[in-house]
Parts: sequence; structure tokens; C-alpha cells
Amino acid sequence: MKIPYVVSLNCREAYATSAFMQASAGEMSRKIIAEDFEWDNGVTPAPLTFFAALELSKIFHRLNPLHKILQKDVDILMDLFPADIPLKFTVPHIKDEQYWKRSYATKFPSKKEIGVTFWKGKFLSSCLQDYLENVNPDVFIEEDAVNLASLVSPYIYELSLNQLQIVRQPTPPVPQENVVEDTCPFSVPKLYDHIPLEPVLVKLYNLREISLVFCLNDVQDNYLPRYFEFSMGDCESLCRGLEDLRHLQTFRINRSNLDCSKVKLILQNLVRKESIEELDFNHCKIGDYGMKALGGFIFIHNNVKRVRIANNRFKEVGVQGIAYALQTKPAAPIELLDFSLNSMSLECATTFAAAFVRCKEKPQTLIVNSCGFNGASAEKMAGLLSLNRGLTRLDMAANDLSGEAEKTLIRALEQNKKILRIDLRRTHISEETQAKVDELLERNKNLLGQEMEPSDEIPPLYLNEPEYLIWEYNPNNPDYIPGRYPERVPEV
Repeated sequence: MKIPYVVSLNCREAYATSAFMQASAGEMSRKIIAEDFEWDNGVTPAPLTFFAALELSKIFHRLNPLHKILQKDVDILMDLFPADIPLKFTVPHIKDEQYWKRSYATKFPSKKEIGVTFWKGKFLSSCLQDYLENVNPDVFIEEDAVNLASLVSPYIYELSLNQLQIVRQPTPPVPQENVVEDTCPFSVPKLYDHIPLEPVLVKLYNLREISLVFCLNDVQDNYLPRYFEFSMGDCESLCRGLEDLRHLQTFRINRSNLDCSKVKLILQNLVRKESIEELDFNHCKIGDYGMKALGGFIFIHNNVKRVRIANNRFKEVGVQGIAYALQTKPAAPIELLDFSLNSMSLECATTFAAAFVRCKEKPQTLIVNSCGFNGASAEKMAGLLSLNRGLTRLDMAANDLSGEAEKTLIRALEQNKKILRIDLRRTHISEETQAKVDELLERNKNLLGQEMEPSDEIPPLYLNEPEYLIWEYNPNNPDYIPGRYPERVPEV
């Protein structure tokens, strides 16, 4: 019956009769207890339809009765069908979400999911993920992968691969007599190829999110650096598979050997997709050249909103590429930038200050956690709030904002009435400064929805002086700290 899982356990517990009421005289004489859904267990025998459904559930791969029986009998069958029926029989015919939820719990007991609304898609996506993560690339049968992808493609909207098996490394040639050959293991060409993703991705036409990790999990004592590498051949196969994905919104590669040349190739293929909204390249090896390519992507693309590039290897030149793209008009409507865990110099902080003072609308969120800001660089990052009115959230956790940076932060926040959230955990600021920051943020939240005059947004002294601002926030002027203005006579 459907009631045990259509009516949630929480609801049944909330409306259950209390133990005190059950012991009362009025309740003890009741013979029919309507809220007890298991009252007939062990009392009445099961109907014949139940035994018929039990037999039908054992031969579903040979006989499909779902289109010939009543809905109430279909409900019984959904509770009796085993979870190990081959997918080619169940996917086209079974739509009952409870069956797919039970199948997911049976096949993947270690995975705990909450908030899932489409269990069929979740189960089929996990089945495809399990196949691609564990298949041996040396004996990979492309036809089997294509058949599986074609079967599940109408129901899959996201694909996540947390590991990919690597092709067996070729061995050196066997030495022959009277022939001089290089048999050193380190002289063998390095081929870090995985299974080709192109034949699988071209079938998944409904994909909206892709998450890839080119590595091996749980290697224990068998660790080798090449397990975390992937070749240009892998990258080219991935790009060919992405060509026909019309609905792709999120593209993610994490914890992989994604360097500048590979990210440039990927971005060249993604820039033509107007549906892309998020790029996530956290924990990779992107340098300055790759960051300049990413800046060009932001400059050209019209829809990307979130860019995450935490823990990479770029320096000042890469930051300048992103900063230039943010200031151009028109450009992508960036809402979030995540630069966490990248070591930032004073020049990087100056470039950030120059860019974010000029950016009036984007992004709304800047995350620079644990970027090594301290001293003058920390003052610049705190002082950019004095003139920027686009940011509503700034995360600066695990940086050193002690000393003069605290005073600069307070002065900037007193002028900024748009910022709503600042993460200052482990920044070595005093309790008084944190209390003052909380007070100013609460003031800004109370001002939401209220219209303010331009003089409330930017001090009158700088309303009509764009040349002054351009000079003061020039990236080649690292000695200037935003928020510290020289003594000048305000305009009346």
C-alpha cells in the first residue's frame, strides 16, 4: 500500500495518539483504530492479487504487466519489484519514484542523499557514474558505454565523476642482442589517457552540470604521480563531447592537472555556449597564461555568473587579466568570484582595488579567503569598500587584518551602505572591531530597499573627479591605499 511512504513518518508521529490518551477509558474501548496502518498485520490473510503480483514481480524481465492491470495493482507491484532488474527493462516502463528511491538505497547503501525530488534521474546518474569510474580503460568497450548512456540520457541532468581509471603505462621494449636500445623506465613516453568521454557525453543531451576529477581515489600505498595527470588527448575528447550539449550550465574540473594549455582549449570550446553560468576550476594548476584566457572568456561571454579558481598557480599577470575583463563593458554579468587559497602579493591587491573601485555592479560576491593579505595589501583590500558599491558580500577569512587594516576597514564600512556580509574569521582583528563591523552591517541591512541620494553613495569630494580616481587607483601606484584620501577642499 502507498500510505506508509506517501504520508511521511514525521506527519504520522505528529498526529499519533499520545500514550496518556491511549490509556484513557474512551480510547481503550476502541476496536477500530484508523490511524494504525498496520492493524491487520498477522490478522487477515493477504488477498489473491498480492500473491499474483508477487509471482509477476519475479518475471518482469520476461513479462511486463504494467500496461494491462489496474493502478492499485501497479502500486502493489512497485513495492514488490526487486531492485536488481536490468535497466533495459525498467527504465522505459517504470516511473514510480518510490521504486527508484528503494533501488538507490539498495545499490548504493553508502551514499546518503537528502532533498532529492527526482529519484529516477539520481539513480540512473549514479549507475552511469559507477560504470565510468570503475571500468578498466585497457578493455573499455565503447559500444557498452554508448548503449548505457543512450538508455539513461532522457533522465540525467547532472554527471559527476570523482575518479577515472588511467590506461596502463607502456613497458620498455625487451632488449635484443647486438642492439643498443633505451630500456630506462623513465624514457618511456608518458601517456596519461583515460577512457574517452566523447561517445558518452554526446548522448547525454539533457546535461546541465558536469563535475570531473582526473585522479584515482583510495590508492593507499600504490600512489604514483601519474594517477593525477591527464593528457591533451583526454582534454580533446572531452571538448568534442561538449559540442552538442545545448543546456550545459555548470562545468567543473577539480583536483586535477588542469594547466594553462588545457584550460585554454576547454574555454575555446565553452565560449560558444551561451547557457554556461558557472565555471569551477578549484585545486588545479592554472597559471598566468590560463588566467588571461579566462579573462578573455569573461570578456566575450554574455552569461557566465560564477567563477571559482581557488588554489591555483597564477600571480600578478593572471589577476590583471581578470581585473581588466571585469571593467570592460559589455561583459559577462559576473556575480561571484572565488580566489581563495591563492597567494596574493601587494601588486595583486593593488590591481584588485583598481578594478573593484571602477566596477559599480559586478560582482556581488568576492571570496579571497587565505590569500596571504597583510599590512599594506590587507589595507588595500579593506579600503576598496570605500568606493565600491557593487559588492554585497566579501569573504576575507584567514588573512591578517590587524593594525592599520582594521582602521581602514571601519572607515570604509562607515561610507559603504551596500555591503551586507563580511567574513572576518581568523583575521586577528579585535573584539571591538568585530562589534563595530557587525553594527555597520546591521545598519546596511536595515537600509535595504531604501533609495539614497548619490551623495550618500560616494563622498561629494569625488563625485566629479574621474581622472583623480583613475590616477589614485592605478595598478602602477602600489603606495596608495583606498579609503585614505589626501586633504582637499570639498566641492559645494
